[in-house]
Amino acid sequence: MKNDATTRPQANQTPARLSKGDFVTALSKLLQEEAKAGKSSVDVRAANLHTDVGVYPARGHSMPTCCTVMYEEMQPGDEILLTPPGGKGATLLVRYKLPR
Repeated sequence: MKNDATTRPQANQTPARLSKGDFVTALSKLLQEEAKAGKSSVDVRAANLHTDVGVYPARGHSMPTCCTVMYEEMQPGDEILLTPPGGKGATLLVRYKLPR
């Protein structure tokens, strides 16, 4: 799973509505992969996580759900590096400590 801005697909149609479980699964997989690679932390940006799960930006996106999952999956030692205005948005950046 890639989590960088260079791999974002372009949206020309409304995507299927993504569930909370879709984001939980994708975030968990990313954290497991980075832990297996020996990293001590990983920085996750909401826009990149959303793109990994489904097309973003697009009409009908699920960014609020993506951000909710990112906040809910935080554990002691994790930190918010950047909070967008209103708390939920594409620029949300969280550093998750590894291993989990």
